Amino acid sequence: MITITNHRLLNLLTATVAVLAMTACGTSRQATTTQTTTPSTTTPTTTNKMTDAQRLDAIAAQLGDWQTLQTGGKMNLTGGKSLSSSMQMRMVRDQSVFISLRPMLGIEVAWLLVTADSVYAVDKVHKRYLAEKVSLLTAGVPVTVREVQDIFLGRPFVVGEGTYRADLQPQVTLTTTGNTCKMSPNAGYKGYAYTFGFDSRNSITTLDIVPQRGGAAVCQVRYSDVQSTTAGNIAQSIAVDANVDGSKFAFTLDYSNMEWNREVKAAPSLPTNYKRISAKSLASLLGD
Repeated sequence: MITITNHRLLNLLTATVAVLAMTACGTSRQATTTQTTTPSTTTPTTTNKMTDAQRLDAIAAQLGDWQTLQTGGKMNLTGGKSLSSSMQMRMVRDQSVFISLRPMLGIEVAWLLVTADSVYAVDKVHKRYLAEKVSLLTAGVPVTVREVQDIFLGRPFVVGEGTYRADLQPQVTLTTTGNTCKMSPNAGYKGYAYTFGFDSRNSITTLDIVPQRGGAAVCQVRYSDVQSTTAGNIAQSIAVDANVDGSKFAFTLDYSNMEWNREVKAAPSLPTNYKRISAKSLASLLGD
């Protein structure tokens, strides 16, 4: 049987909350549900002789529409104390990201929820929870839940505008090196710049968030196993390295059995008999 210690579980909760919190504030927009559709298996084409404008159009064309997602998979916390857990994820576009951690026989031991303005983390093993406004953890970066969802699915975006689309071409700069390229929105926010990397097939490979005055990235996301689905090209595996207030975190997410545009279950209610962890307590856990 896997023994889940207090620090191991809280480190996984903390690492996930920290990355979500860096990018999860703003207001949501209404989403609706539609019937389930079957993922496509179309292979992206190469872009050896495309102009920058054509390549940006090709990137936008690979980003399909969606309303809800539910998927299984695994989450692994790496570096220092480690923990591997099965997980279930549910998203409602523009509204919420919900992650349920299930490391033992499919039994839920913790869950995370990000909404337009709040972050919640519930540790069912130790009967404690966090409930905070996202703005307390983000230094006011004005991105929406949709952009959080884009990060977890491997979809480029422009802060304040949402998922990248063809009409946003004047707002980004493309830098090509051989068959690969990097797309950088022209405007960062409050001293941070962010860049998306793409391979020769225009599949996303990286997201780097860095201080505009130089220095190490505060967050790097590496994407792999990009597949064509109902929602467009979606990364099936992501690896996150984050540096939050001097504390480093690394974790991976591997998705399985993605189901799009089905009605999803509402997030559970916060427990009434658990101990609440404050934002200050969360900060003290970042270095554990």
